[in-house]
Amino acid sequence: MRERVLDAIYKKLDEDPENENLQRQITLLNMASICTIDSFCLDVVKNNFYDLENVSPNFRIADTPEIELLKQEILDELFENKYLSEDKDFTKLINTYTSYRDDTPLKDLILSIYSYISSSPYPLKWLNEKIEMFNIKDELDKDFSQTPWGKVLLEEMDEELTDDLVILEDTVSGMEYEKELEIFKQIIESDIKQLSTLKENLNNWNKAYEIAQNIKFTAWSRKKVESEIKEEAKNVRDSVKDKFKRKAGKIFVSDSQQSNQDIFDMYDILKKLEKLIIEFDDIFSKRKRDKNIVDFTDIEHFALNILVKGVETTTDENGQKHEKIIKTEVAKKYTEKFEEIAIDEYQDSNLVQEFILSWISRGNNMFMVGDVKQSIYRFRQAMPKLFLDKYSNYKPVETDPNCLGRKIQLFKNFRSRDNVLDFTNLIFKDIMSTKLGEVDYNEDEYLNFGAEDYKRIEQNLKTEIDIIDVKTEEENEEDSQEYSNKYYENSDDFDDEDVENLDELEHLENIEIEAKYVANKIKKLIDSKYQVYDRKKEIFRDITYKDIAILLRSTKDKASIYEQELIKLDMPVFADSNQEYLDSIEIQTIMSLLKIIDNPMQDIPLVTVLRSNIGKFTDNELVEIRLSDKYDNFYNCMQKAKVDVNAQLKEKIEKFLNQINTWRKEQEYLALDELIWKIYSDTGYYNYVGLMPNGNLRQANLKMLFERAKKYETASFKGLYNFINFIEKLKINSGDLSSAKIIGENDDVIRIMSIHKSKGLEFPIVFLVNANKQFNEQDIRKNPVLLHQDLGIGAKYINYNAQVQYDTLTREAIKNVIRNENISEEMRILYVALTRAKEKLIITGISKDYSKQLEDIEQQKNIYARKDGKINPILVKKYKDYLDWILLVYLYEQSNTEDLLELNRIEPSIVLENKKQENEQENTSKNVIEMLNKNSNKKDIKSIKEQIEYEYPDKLSIDIPTKSSVTKIKQMKQKQLGVNFESLDNEESEDANMKTTENKDNINTQNIIFEKPKFLQEEKETKITSAQKGTLAHLCLQKLNPKEDYDLEKIKSLIQNLEMNQIITEKESQAINPSKILQFTKSEIWKKLKNAKEYYQEKPFYINVPASQIYDEDIKENILVQGIIDLYFVNENGQIVLVDYKTDYVESGKEFELVEKYKSQLDLYKQALESALGTKVEKVYIYSVYLGKEIEIWHNCWNYNIFLL
Repeated sequence: MRERVLDAIYKKLDEDPENENLQRQITLLNMASICTIDSFCLDVVKNNFYDLENVSPNFRIADTPEIELLKQEILDELFENKYLSEDKDFTKLINTYTSYRDDTPLKDLILSIYSYISSSPYPLKWLNEKIEMFNIKDELDKDFSQTPWGKVLLEEMDEELTDDLVILEDTVSGMEYEKELEIFKQIIESDIKQLSTLKENLNNWNKAYEIAQNIKFTAWSRKKVESEIKEEAKNVRDSVKDKFKRKAGKIFVSDSQQSNQDIFDMYDILKKLEKLIIEFDDIFSKRKRDKNIVDFTDIEHFALNILVKGVETTTDENGQKHEKIIKTEVAKKYTEKFEEIAIDEYQDSNLVQEFILSWISRGNNMFMVGDVKQSIYRFRQAMPKLFLDKYSNYKPVETDPNCLGRKIQLFKNFRSRDNVLDFTNLIFKDIMSTKLGEVDYNEDEYLNFGAEDYKRIEQNLKTEIDIIDVKTEEENEEDSQEYSNKYYENSDDFDDEDVENLDELEHLENIEIEAKYVANKIKKLIDSKYQVYDRKKEIFRDITYKDIAILLRSTKDKASIYEQELIKLDMPVFADSNQEYLDSIEIQTIMSLLKIIDNPMQDIPLVTVLRSNIGKFTDNELVEIRLSDKYDNFYNCMQKAKVDVNAQLKEKIEKFLNQINTWRKEQEYLALDELIWKIYSDTGYYNYVGLMPNGNLRQANLKMLFERAKKYETASFKGLYNFINFIEKLKINSGDLSSAKIIGENDDVIRIMSIHKSKGLEFPIVFLVNANKQFNEQDIRKNPVLLHQDLGIGAKYINYNAQVQYDTLTREAIKNVIRNENISEEMRILYVALTRAKEKLIITGISKDYSKQLEDIEQQKNIYARKDGKINPILVKKYKDYLDWILLVYLYEQSNTEDLLELNRIEPSIVLENKKQENEQENTSKNVIEMLNKNSNKKDIKSIKEQIEYEYPDKLSIDIPTKSSVTKIKQMKQKQLGVNFESLDNEESEDANMKTTENKDNINTQNIIFEKPKFLQEEKETKITSAQKGTLAHLCLQKLNPKEDYDLEKIKSLIQNLEMNQIITEKESQAINPSKILQFTKSEIWKKLKNAKEYYQEKPFYINVPASQIYDEDIKENILVQGIIDLYFVNENGQIVLVDYKTDYVESGKEFELVEKYKSQLDLYKQALESALGTKVEKVYIYSVYLGKEIEIWHNCWNYNIFLL
């Protein structure tokens, strides 16, 4: 910065060499304090440490991973002590915020709250004040609309009703001239009247609550008409009706008194949580003092304590209290020292930094520079509001030169060509408003072209929007409605749909297609010698790799895909991603080696090293070693194998073991960093990785591991074992370390980075990719406690004893505010991305159905009129990714976009055609024989031909699996019989994680598609399928206790317990029909079960079955069949009764279809049970959950008679 200021002064001096003031500034510049806010705070603390208690002047600033691990260590100790002391308050917190699995949720909650409040000037004071907002014991009768949370919710409801009324009124207007639709029009008009009445009464909570509870939507008329508008109107009305019910169901859940009571009920548990956080803070502060370390948050708060003596409260003549900050003598010295205080990037300041800067200023000598549209660090607690308050209150210099707060607006942009600026202005003038974006993007905010030195050139500079349409012909009607459905929902309901985490569910091949497209596009730009303008040399030149940047909203899991596609085309690339350091092969290998030096009895690290270039053992050699002893650990196997293996392998084993023993001895006296470097030297591994792809980066990673080990031992930790534990904990708690940075500003590589990391940078060509990525709302969905600087704490109501939890209205209000703030943040992130480009911008994304997407956006556009010259914020809020926003603007501004942008639909097939094709040649026996004919005699040919064309005599058994499941056998039997059961829904199966396909020869082959384990799945990640509903019903039936009597409330309680214990999710619990479960307890089966001598549920089994029984072929093989029997019991007469639950849809009177579908499955169950118990199964039942009745089946091989009870 100092150099840049000096260059600017010299340029001005060239224009005015005699200017004495400028000459004086050059001298004063060396004396100026130019630094980051962190450096300034550190300087304050270092020079005034004696004003702080228990702070040593030689403290060390710990890095983030070290601090995070220390926090985790302290939490573990704190929790352990609480468990041992049987602290009742702690027990209540555990019961409230954790599951039976572990206490991690409570630990995460403490850390998240602690991290958030650390950005406040007085963290614990802020926490106390916000918790005290719940102490409303004396205000339980207060109208909830007068609370800060009630005001937010009613504003949200008003916006919801406005949206609903606009949609319904538009629907009515479309029915105006069709008389046959009059009755349908009246129904919708009735809806409009009810919603309008509610809208008019939103100033009183109880009245609005009462009206909302009494809103009844009239049933849709069944009158038959020819007009297609009837069905369209019904679909729109149903969407609005469902959307309103969901919103009202979250806001108008109770009257004022109950709403206030819910808030007060959480006061006690929040006070206990506050107490635990204070204990954590005390221990954490003490531990840091003991280690003589601080973090950057400490530095800011130390500086604040040095500058501020305290707060003086005064009362004016009207009885109003006012707080006045009292400066310390140190603060006064700084105030006198600085004539001017200039703050760059002011939009990224937090509240602590604002306090510090305010207390060293004179009140009129702060010069703040920034662009609030580039404030993208809210996740670090940056507060754009600080900038916005001044921006709205300060006056332009030209209007009031003498005002205290003056505003100077810099209109011109000197980075980009006018085509980039015009496109950016087009997007944000339509979507960015005070409500969404927190800035009214009008002509005063436009980016005005200032780079007049750019020369014109005849080439395409338009912004390109390339959308890859991955719609397939197989896409069904439900998928094609995806866009239509989501636009009738507002953002509050968005997290209840699949589309919430669409990015997580997106097929990997779609991302690869986009990456391939981008790589090919860049290749064409390079090969065509696309021209960019060199402003320093004032000439056009050929584009180079370093002129190009690829920006992603999130680089996680995607940067590497783009990197690989570019590497395939031999283009140099650097992916600036933090997540792959500890997972890189070179770091994993060295860490595995360190683990076996510490303890060689670890099989996985040992085999990892043996298979690497360090050990150089082949897989066959490892197998040979393992065969020396199948049960001992691998290290001991190597010792034993020396006796049996050949001389060459024996020598190899001895050499490796001797090297390990040498390192084990050296680690006792060598410093950790010296040991690591000696390993690099002894193995040559450092030089080896340098020859691998991205060798420079790999070597830099190894150097960084060496430096980290050195830094680790200079801290308060020692020893190899502790260092290994440190790295392992780091992987678990902090995710990863940053990869080594090996590129400089002039390195000729394509850069892949996140939009956040691109801030402050510029590139001639920018690719904004994966623009269809859905905005992330996981935090506001999952966190049990939400925090907001003004509204305070939004806590869930959790009553452990009653097994009840739901969102309080405080949480609902804060959730809505944070969601709006997040949308504003996403707008600013998009603004930063677009303004990185100097000459050309290319935006790419994936669409599941491009035509449908445009059609539905067009439909929404026709409903919503512009508001204050902008696209209606209600409509903008409905969309959840950058691509939808851009398409929305495109459709509104189509007539103004011809010279600014190109919108291109890309077929995936076109992208894949550009892929390098490998020449494949089928190497059949015929080809081999023809080749041999040229070089071999007839006898050899005959022998070789016999060997090549040999056919196994038991060929049929080759394609028979040795192990199968009952469900797969059932499916195969149905196909053999040509039975079609499309009328029945899919039942759950033992192969729920596997899909089967048929090959040409009708042999059942497995195309295995493994689902994420439940504990890794995002909440509400997918819709509940029929098979999943079946599994849930089975689970509930399994949990029923025959010794108990059940009513509907008991069934609901059972389902709620499953949810509370996190056995099922909230969405899954809502998919269970408790009435269907209750019906089972009224059945004849249940009566028999209650009187049973003994019963067994969910019993897995294995049985050997002749393959000929299943495949109807003469095959002399057995198949091991596995399955799970839902229920069998021994009745009062000592007879065995077998029951199988089925949740398929089946029409009453067509029970035989159910039996036909499952008869092969039931026969195997019966056969397995009789084989295992050695006695006959007397009765077999199917219990149909859908019909709510049992079907008794009498078996005679494959023939069945059905008796209905």
